[in-house]
Amino acid sequence: MNDRPSPKYNNGRFKRIEYFLKSFRAPLYKLFNFRSENKFECPICGYYGPFMDKRLRKHAKCPRCGEVERTRLSMLVLKSLYSERKASSLDVLHISPENSLRKYFKSKFKSHISADLYRKDVDYQFDIQKIPFPDSHFDLVFASHVLEYPEDDKKAISEIKRVLKLNGIAVLPVPILHQKTLDLEQRNPINRMMHEPGMDYFERLKEFFPEVEIYDPESFDDKRYNLSTKISNLDQNTDPFKSRILNLVPVCKT
Repeated sequence: MNDRPSPKYNNGRFKRIEYFLKSFRAPLYKLFNFRSENKFECPICGYYGPFMDKRLRKHAKCPRCGEVERTRLSMLVLKSLYSERKASSLDVLHISPENSLRKYFKSKFKSHISADLYRKDVDYQFDIQKIPFPDSHFDLVFASHVLEYPEDDKKAISEIKRVLKLNGIAVLPVPILHQKTLDLEQRNPINRMMHEPGMDYFERLKEFFPEVEIYDPESFDDKRYNLSTKISNLDQNTDPFKSRILNLVPVCKT
């Protein structure tokens, strides 16, 4: 994660304005789509009604909070791990923060620190290959779709493990793009990835954590929350990895 951001990279400067404007979207979308037979509940913001498509992904985005399948699944995982009483005593490090989860962490947990390498709407800017906090500092590290970017992802995982307290948890989803992980020699100029995770990527996490539990949409009520990625032009010949339909959340325990 040492490369300069591309010109199109969102550094978070206008995130607050973006979120404010999106707050007006849900009532209008619900009104214009009141005949839709596809209605879901968002476990993040409590919205109930039709969800928005995102490119070829059907019913992917909640029109109120704007979050997609993987974030809804992550929220359900977090709620299954922590009661409100338990959460109120815990310290969280949140890498590349999602707006809805940032609000959740700030309201429910003892402390919340957000971080990113480039974004300015965070508490700290740093490279996760060198986290500037002491050993055993956090109870939870949440970093969704982050580990595919650092040059040395194993160093990043090691740093995450280092700053976790005993019995701490790291929630570390990555996009599953192949059957076997592909480590690149040079950063992909389009998506900026240094690693294209495969189904074997979870074995990499197990090198550092004694217990890694994988949650998928079937771990919860998929029909209620629409946690699965559904591609509009998907057929039996479509590569499930290239279409990115796999939504998996690994929970790593120290």
